[in-house]
Amino acid sequence: MIAQFTIKNFRSILDMTLDFRFTEGKAPNGYKNWATLPFIEDAAGHRLVPCLAIFGANASGKTNIIKAFQMLGNVVTGKDTPATVHFEPNKLHDGQDTTMFELTTILGGDVFVYRLEYNGVEIRQETLTKNAAPLYAINGQKGDFTFAIRAEGYSNERLQSILDVECSDGKGHQTACFLNRVARNYAGLNADLKQMFDAFNNYLVVLGNYALDLSDALDLLSPFYNGDRKAALDAIVAIVRRLDIDIRSIALDHRVVAITEESLSNVKGRVHRILPDRRKIEVVDIRSVHNNAQGEPVEFDFIAEESMGTQRVASLVGLMLACLKGGRTLFVDELENSLHPLLLKELIRMFKDKSYNQSGAQLVFTTHNTDILDNSVLRLGEVAIVRKTLAGGTLVRRLVDFKEDGLDVRNVTNFRKQYLDGFYSGIPYPAI
Repeated sequence: MIAQFTIKNFRSILDMTLDFRFTEGKAPNGYKNWATLPFIEDAAGHRLVPCLAIFGANASGKTNIIKAFQMLGNVVTGKDTPATVHFEPNKLHDGQDTTMFELTTILGGDVFVYRLEYNGVEIRQETLTKNAAPLYAINGQKGDFTFAIRAEGYSNERLQSILDVECSDGKGHQTACFLNRVARNYAGLNADLKQMFDAFNNYLVVLGNYALDLSDALDLLSPFYNGDRKAALDAIVAIVRRLDIDIRSIALDHRVVAITEESLSNVKGRVHRILPDRRKIEVVDIRSVHNNAQGEPVEFDFIAEESMGTQRVASLVGLMLACLKGGRTLFVDELENSLHPLLLKELIRMFKDKSYNQSGAQLVFTTHNTDILDNSVLRLGEVAIVRKTLAGGTLVRRLVDFKEDGLDVRNVTNFRKQYLDGFYSGIPYPAI
């Protein structure tokens, strides 16, 4: 579970901390008997919000928050390195030559803080603490490794050698995360490092502003059904039908075809992956079934004949179910794309519903849809308002933080009207 995320000098963001802690004060009266979650809580008593909706005007920097999570995850898991990513500091302010991310997570009741600072060439600083006690600190490729992560045969010198050899480009630059190399290549060395890396690798799911593939969502969901993809599809369809989308069933088949100009033109939008030999592709055929006027089943080509909204709902439901069952944190840019406002509300409620969210899952998303500011959907700590200034870059405040200014903001307040009236800022002031 994510407790805080700090971003410095990344795109429009100069210095921002996104807070996921439940800070409304004491728990609401009778909350244990509610069907919805006012917060998610672990055995150690850490209380965090299950949802965070990020509002703001166009070009205020909402998407950059999602991109920051994605960038950190890619660098830590090894999908990118500082040498391969496009270093994107704030272009309107000089004087900062690095980007810094700091992620605070709650894992097994313990508080881990991972910090990464890099530029377009190297990682300048990498640190990890557990319950405020340092596990390691690397500055300019010089490591300080505490006794807690040393093991027999792995002295401070040996760990420094791993850093120099496996995390370096050979020119004195750290280009790979120490956390990545130790967790992957020396998994038995330290359980804390492995746990933190697994959090990045398995528990943070980022969906940018692009099409979601139902097959990819199914890959994440089917392990919770012992690999039974049909059972996973049936679970998706059951929820899709409850959302008042008239689909009787969905079937999915995989086939392999040789890569030719003709085959590529025929499978547009259906390519699942390119096979290792680079000569063949795995193609996914998805069929949906509806009842006709006589009540008889009729097959449809899911990709060609179903609407974008139906495709997105089915894919989102699969992805959300996987995150809910696995206790993952899901980040989605512009969640409302192709969705009716009432469907959007129901998808958000899945993360607040005790019957669905039993593993501490979280949903973080950007949106312009103010219908969900109805106080029956989100609480004070679950709404963040983003605005951008030249002096401060992209700034963020949750509604609960406005209480610090003496404003009377409560969970019975009409958030939507006040937001559109400019009470919290974070809206455009157009004049055409």
